[in-house]
Amino acid sequence: MINILANDGISQSGKDALEKAGFNISTITVAQEQLINHIQTENIAVLLVRSATTVRKDLIDQCPSLKIIGRGGVGMDNIDVEYARSKGLSVINTPAASSSSVAELVFAHLYGGVRFLHESNRNMPLEGDSNFKKLKKAYAKGVELRGKTIGIIGFGRIGRETAKIALGIGMNVLAYDKFLKETKITLNFMGGNSIDFEIKISPLDELLKKSDFISLHVPAQNQYVIDKKEFELM
Repeated sequence: MINILANDGISQSGKDALEKAGFNISTITVAQEQLINHIQTENIAVLLVRSATTVRKDLIDQCPSLKIIGRGGVGMDNIDVEYARSKGLSVINTPAASSSSVAELVFAHLYGGVRFLHESNRNMPLEGDSNFKKLKKAYAKGVELRGKTIGIIGFGRIGRETAKIALGIGMNVLAYDKFLKETKITLNFMGGNSIDFEIKISPLDELLKKSDFISLHVPAQNQYVIDKKEFELM
């Protein structure tokens, strides 16, 4: 039987599916400093992680039982991917799994920001009795996202999901991606209805100048994506 360790947790449905398929899966959380010994002792063949657990060369070298490293998420900065693959291990991730959730979170923050929800929810309970009129006046100055321009830097899976929501609520979308010239995205609605949009990739300077809001969706970079020059263009 193949032993799997989901060291950063896994949903019950995922655990049930793996057990039904005949795998032995453990969801115990092993401390990083004890992980090598645990993998050796328990003959773990598949290590599933999220962002809390790191998988570096020392672990790979000392755990010959490992065959697969799985990352529940997109970024794999916590795994020495190329080294693991050079040693014959399979390294996999789930790049599409969280795209919609991240895009929705972008708009949770945008709506919260333009309506001062975070600040008002903190201050109203503290000062609402004594300072209600002033607070009401301050927090009534929110704006609508409809009709505004959102600039999306990085137009991969998450960037495209962000654009879909923006288009759906009536925003203008500018996108920048150094690997693309244009891309088609499809908005799917209930009842099987859909509509296609062609998004042309804008120059970064133009996006920075014209956007009311900017959402950044790029992998970890060695240099700043938004530096002094970019802020001055906004």
